[in-house]
Amino acid sequence: MIEALFRREGDFFVPTPSSRGPWSRHHLHGGPVVGLMAHAMEHASDNASLNLTRLTVDLLRPAPDAPLTVTTRLVRGGSRLQILEASLLAGDTKVARASALFLEHSQVAVPEYGRFSPSEYEPPAGPVEANISEAAGWTNQYSPVGLHSTAKAVLIDGVKAQGQGIAWMKLPVPVVEGIETSPGVMAATLCDFGNGVGQLGLGGDVGCINADATLYLHRMPVGEWLGLDARSRMQDTAVGLVETTLFDSHGPVGKVMQAIIPMRMPGAEG
Repeated sequence: MIEALFRREGDFFVPTPSSRGPWSRHHLHGGPVVGLMAHAMEHASDNASLNLTRLTVDLLRPAPDAPLTVTTRLVRGGSRLQILEASLLAGDTKVARASALFLEHSQVAVPEYGRFSPSEYEPPAGPVEANISEAAGWTNQYSPVGLHSTAKAVLIDGVKAQGQGIAWMKLPVPVVEGIETSPGVMAATLCDFGNGVGQLGLGGDVGCINADATLYLHRMPVGEWLGLDARSRMQDTAVGLVETTLFDSHGPVGKVMQAIIPMRMPGAEG
């Protein structure tokens, strides 16, 4: 039984099969990459009272299914604001880089016109066994095991490769073995699914892959289920954008933006 996306072995984070992606059985899904970097920067911060508010990850090249290291650097410290940077390395090769903004949460009176709308959806009740691939009816014999077969999902609307989808998702295992996953790291890990939930099919065997992910959280999600409301559009330049609203049972918690480019689907011939 796989109990985490990564196992810690000294300075290395060793991926488990649950961290693999749908595009290649030899590479990781973007979600574990984003989640691991969020985890590393969260633990590198010297102020536990601050909360992850913005995370930007550039996916420089596919992260291999091999031992990885994460280096972090404090760019700007403070009691109300911190900025950190991180690099993810496979050997001497940098495969991703990230920056994170942590802000203080406090109490403030917000007028009604400035508030976010309440949630339209209730999270799933009772156990859910379907993963996102099963729920959406995707078949991936090319890379059958990965985050796409681990994360649980309940579809609300769309998710038919037509550039739109709404789904509840849950991460049933910790990002790092033996360490409880914080709500911010959970959101970071699942936010990369915006491009899956809102996947834009371009005809035939061509879909879209994202080159980055920027996550904004205006509050921490509550509960084990995170909602994603994703929309994808593309210009004739072959560059597009996925915009995803993250929500829980109380309403929106943040936004995700991802730049996308065309990509032949896994296992396509030619």
